[in-house]
Amino acid sequence: MKLSAKMLLPTLGLPLLLAACGSASTGSATVKFNDLKTEFRDSNGKYVACDTTNLNPGTTEITNVAVYYTATGTISSLDIGLLGNTSNAYDSNYKTSVQGSQLQSISGNDFKTVFTADSSTGLLPQAIVVKPNPNVAIKNVTTSGGAGSFYAQLTLHSGSAVASTNSKLATLPSIPVYTNCTVTSVTNEKL
Repeated sequence: MKLSAKMLLPTLGLPLLLAACGSASTGSATVKFNDLKTEFRDSNGKYVACDTTNLNPGTTEITNVAVYYTATGTISSLDIGLLGNTSNAYDSNYKTSVQGSQLQSISGNDFKTVFTADSSTGLLPQAIVVKPNPNVAIKNVTTSGGAGSFYAQLTLHSGSAVASTNSKLATLPSIPVYTNCTVTSVTNEKL
């Protein structure tokens, strides 16, 4: 049977369609963004990152960031990283890799990975560390001094196949970064 362009178009369009909705597929595995949060939330309910807070005056804040996603199939590993909106350069210091067997399941095929992001070097963290204890309380804050914003990227590895997507393609909002935040309350909600 001879393949024609009409027969290939639906096949070629599938990865583009998946990427457009915040999903990536290698054929044997799929990952899809569900949410992107931090431990800080402003009065409008929007998650934000803070360079400094009143909880630790005079010191740079460490912000916990959680990426929520659905994953299915045979996953060798998943690279998860943060990218600034002011540059499309991808710095390897801003990502981590989680082995498929170590993905933290919330329920069924839904997972989350929590990062500790150190803002001491500017907009993005110097390094991202996967946090073993995800029981971080959400804090309500007032903000000042906008410093930029970031979004997340997932790169799926399944055997030798690789596919990527990002939180912008999933129409999730970017996380704004502020130079100063005042914590007004600590909630019982966990990140």
